[in-house]
Amino acid sequence: MRRTPSVRILLFMLLILTGAVGAVSALEIKIASIAPENSPYGVALNQMASEWQQITGGRVRVIIYHNGIAGDQSDVLRKMRIGQLQGGVFTNTAIASIVPEVLSISVPFLVRNDDEFRYVMKDLKPILDRKLQSQGFTAIAWAEAGWVRFFSKDPLSTPQQLKADRLAVPPEQQDLLSTFKILGYKPIPLDMPETLSALNSGLVDVIFTSPLIVAGYQWFTAARYMLDMNIAPAVGTIVLSSRAWNQIPQQYREQLRASADRAGQKVENGILKLEADAISAMKGYGLKITEVTPQIRAEWEKEFQLNYNSIIGPVFDPATVKLVQDDLKAYRNK
Repeated sequence: MRRTPSVRILLFMLLILTGAVGAVSALEIKIASIAPENSPYGVALNQMASEWQQITGGRVRVIIYHNGIAGDQSDVLRKMRIGQLQGGVFTNTAIASIVPEVLSISVPFLVRNDDEFRYVMKDLKPILDRKLQSQGFTAIAWAEAGWVRFFSKDPLSTPQQLKADRLAVPPEQQDLLSTFKILGYKPIPLDMPETLSALNSGLVDVIFTSPLIVAGYQWFTAARYMLDMNIAPAVGTIVLSSRAWNQIPQQYREQLRASADRAGQKVENGILKLEADAISAMKGYGLKITEVTPQIRAEWEKEFQLNYNSIIGPVFDPATVKLVQDDLKAYRNK
């Protein structure tokens, strides 16, 4: 005679089934970053990952791949497209392959300081968010990622001096290559790992990047002069594939965005301080700062302003640049 399972056995089976379903239902979000784990980006991302798990009660689990172990930014973007990764941390020069409008805030000498950057980004963010969404991506945070400057083997102070030098530019940053070519400079496509040896061998004379990159790769041992002038702000963003973002239950998304915004703010605050610390540390190891007089700065600004019509359009989106210019005019007239 077949026995009917006891209530205790049925409850036990139900608990096992419920536990299994709960484990399967957790959504795993893999986010890759080229930044070191102990950098402002790494610290903020780890904090965000912890907060997302707490906010969702474990229904969303974020795994961060730091230190570029998932590849460079183009590798991360490719892996997001095929679903191997769900998110990545990008600079605006990398994300410009999807949304060229993001470069508009980095037109040389257009935005002058941190306050102007923050003011302009308020209007620019919604535009960039919509453009990304149309391409299947969702930006969950934006942040200033420092300022790019010129570092050189020999003292450099004027545009005419730069035109006589060979300027290293990462090959994936076609916008920079095009800009410098149009302006009459000599950009040399060069992968980042080859930069130090290229400086030492004489293949290139000048690099155009942020102090944090120069300090991190110790390029200042060869490029021992820094022109003390902010050329353009760099922008960082945390992006998820829209497919992954849409899998997150709707009731959590507002809190998760707030968490990501806090992460972006921590990155911004941390990087600006770290950039100043990096310059100070490099000076201790022999970096020499070339001071910029008002006359020299005016010469650089004139150089780029005279050629704006040549680069706006071929490199930078005219409509978005116009928005940035209008915002800056309103801000400066306050």
